[in-house]
Amino acid sequence: MTTTLTTLTATVSPPTREQAGDGLRDQLVTAFARACRELTAAQRRRAGKDTPAHRAAVADRRAAVDALLDLYLDLYDPGTPR
Repeated sequence: MTTTLTTLTATVSPPTREQAGDGLRDQLVTAFARACRELTAAQRRRAGKDTPAHRAAVADRRAAVDALLDLYLDLYDPGTPR
């Protein structure tokens, strides 16, 4: 019985800056959409019952949305004044 082994080699190039940037942009867009959904849910809870905890949750979610927007602008439109 004869066994033949074949070795395969492949060269994998790192992603280009544009490809890497697109992946990060996709992640930011996904995180932003999630943060907006969470903000909406927090606002609905607060509308149902206005409590300090619900107000804090809304403020926290607004801060998360704001931070993601700032990060996006810093990366993709660094000249935007804030």
